[in-house]
Order: sequence, then C-alpha cells, then structure tokens
Amino acid sequence: MEKQGVGSAVLKSVILVVLGAVVILGAYLILTRGKRPAKEENYVLTTVDEITTTDLNRNYPADARMVVDLYGKIMRTLYRETYTDEQQDKMIEVLSGIMDDELLDNQVNFSKSIKSEVKERKDGDYSIATYVVQAKEPDVVKVDGKKMCNVECLFSLRKSTKHIVVTYQFVMRMDSEGKWKILGWTVKADE
Repeated sequence: MEKQGVGSAVLKSVILVVLGAVVILGAYLILTRGKRPAKEENYVLTTVDEITTTDLNRNYPADARMVVDLYGKIMRTLYRETYTDEQQDKMIEVLSGIMDDELLDNQVNFSKSIKSEVKERKDGDYSIATYVVQAKEPDVVKVDGKKMCNVECLFSLRKSTKHIVVTYQFVMRMDSEGKWKILGWTVKADE
C-alpha cells in the first residue's frame, strides 16, 4: 500500500510541476507577445518623395531662408533626379506654393515655364551640384506696409565637366498669413 501512496504522490508532483510550467510559459507568452520586432521597412525615402509629400498647409518653412532652401532643393531635384511626370507636377505644385501671388499672376503658365526650363537645362547637361543659402539672418524692411527682405543663395551649377558658381538674390515678401514667399530673384554680379 505504501508503494501505491508514494507513486500517487510522485504522479501528483509531476502533474503539478507540468501545470506550473504551463502557467509560467503562458504568462511569458502573454507578456512578450506585444514585443515582437516590427517588420523592417526596406524602402528609403528619396528626395523626390520628400518633396512630393510636402504639405505646405501643415508644414510651411519657418523663415525666409528656409523658403529659399526649399526652392534650391526642388530645383536641384528637378535638374538632377529621375522622376515621373506626376512627380514632376507635384514638385512644381510645391514650388508654386512658395511663390508670391504677384509673381504667379505675372506668369502666363508657371508650370509650363518651369517644365520648359528644366527640360532645356537637362538637355544642355546642366545640373545643380550644390547650393548654399546665406547663413546670416536677412534685414527685414517694410515696403507698402508689407515685410520684405533679400536672401542670397549660391548655386554651383555643373555643365558637363565645368562648374559655374552663380549667386542669386531672392526678393522675399511676407503674405497676409505671415508666410515668406518668393517675389522674384536676380543674378548677383560677381564682386
């Protein structure tokens, strides 16, 4: 009889150990289930993607220099990168969003004009190698009650194997919403 009592106690102990292990394993799985590593994205956001997904209504450049920087980034991308017609249209739409209404009103067809310029430059083997927006804060003046300033940007253009450095002076004007817009630009003479 003692053998049956000892065997029964051993069997109960084994069952309790197995049940304990199941409870511990279950608790471990519940706690770690939400911590599975996410599947890695292999997609890298390109400059074209960055520009085409820009929403100026939600994320407009904070100052005049940043507007000029966005202009430089868009033009450099239009001159250098490969993109679809739809992506080009979206980039030009973003570009027109940083232009002053007066500048756009004086254009016959802004989009067609930019497309023509880009095609001409690409056909002529031009690209914008780099650009640098002035580091110092521009002097702001009031003209006819509106804030205006000038922002310089140095563009390093490449034509075939030659490099040409050109400084553009952008005339900026603040609109009624407090956003800096490009009113125009000129090529600054070499000093």
